[in-house]
Amino acid sequence: MATTDQQSNSKKTSSISVYFLAAPEDEKQCTEIKKHLSPVIRSSKIPIEINSDFEIPPGEDINEYKLKLYEADIVLAFISADFINDDQTYIRTQKVIERYNNNETVMLPILVRNCMWKSTPFVNLPLLPKNTQPLNNKHFWNSEDDALTAVVSDIYESIKEFTYDEPVIEEPAKVEAVKVDQTVHVVEQVVEPAETKMAKETPIQPETIKSQPQPSKQKVASKKPPQAPLDVNWRKKYHRTTLWKRGFAFFLDQILTAIPAIIGAMILAFVLWPDLMESTGAKAVEDTYFTIGFALIIYFVICAIFESSKWRGTFGKRILKLEITNKLGERIGFFKAFWRNILRWLIAYSYLLIFAAIIPLGENFTYELYQILFAIPLVLQIITFIKYKKLFHDQISFTVVGEQIKR
Repeated sequence: MATTDQQSNSKKTSSISVYFLAAPEDEKQCTEIKKHLSPVIRSSKIPIEINSDFEIPPGEDINEYKLKLYEADIVLAFISADFINDDQTYIRTQKVIERYNNNETVMLPILVRNCMWKSTPFVNLPLLPKNTQPLNNKHFWNSEDDALTAVVSDIYESIKEFTYDEPVIEEPAKVEAVKVDQTVHVVEQVVEPAETKMAKETPIQPETIKSQPQPSKQKVASKKPPQAPLDVNWRKKYHRTTLWKRGFAFFLDQILTAIPAIIGAMILAFVLWPDLMESTGAKAVEDTYFTIGFALIIYFVICAIFESSKWRGTFGKRILKLEITNKLGERIGFFKAFWRNILRWLIAYSYLLIFAAIIPLGENFTYELYQILFAIPLVLQIITFIKYKKLFHDQISFTVVGEQIKR
């Protein structure tokens, strides 16, 4: 039994297993960080084994190899919107969190791309980089190497703590009995290495010998206890918070941007086309549609200007501390922002017609047909969200909405 325990302890300290847990979209960042970790791996006194889903050796069983994630001493979680939304990654992260809560692994989240990470339990962990700047934030980092070096330095510190932060266990001093002149005297000796003992060994004098007990120290490797337990079902809270913030930001945009745009469009239309006031009948209906369309174009232009500016968001997003970028963390262009807002508006207002196909709101067949047509984007949104956990307009425009960060 003792032999088994010794083998288990020696196995724990013989090497350090590090696993890169990331979404397929973040493979490049995993490769780069592993490259920057090379000096740490070479100089480590204890061998460091790096594993990930992206460098499975030829001939290995893929499913069996991925099980190494649940045996890793340190798990690097590459946080991004794709990491959070990917179902397979979510399931595997749940199991890693269970091991983390049981003090069986060390979990280090790395912010690869900006997202709503503050709505996940990773906010309770020491996020890397420590300045909470995503690795792809080109407006903060002077170069990609600076960002990677900052992260690898923090990983190196964690590896050192994992290796050398060891509790001290005191051993009781051995007690020996020495018989001198038919009298038994108790002698307390400190257990020392053989070389030191031979150098200091002197003959025992025929008198009472008593030395002060000086317990020896022995280091035993152990993992640091988790700083805070994490919720296994963490993504549910993320989606609730994300939809709430983005929905409220859209509502604020209607008040702060859409209504002023409609009023401005009406004034401008009456100034440019004074005969609009005098139109009647079918002409009045056409003029009304024209005015509304003109107002919507102004609204879309205003939103596109702000989202493609250094603000990276409309008034509503700024208030809710959100920003929109492409997947590389860069500002999106005006035209992409323009047609993205058209999709966003159609999707948002199609929610109001969720019962259009069930509850008849009009007696005219054409009116009901319009309701069904406007409900189509909602149906597409539900289908795509179930599969990709992304809003329809973000998925098509390849944009990401994340927390506002300081630059």
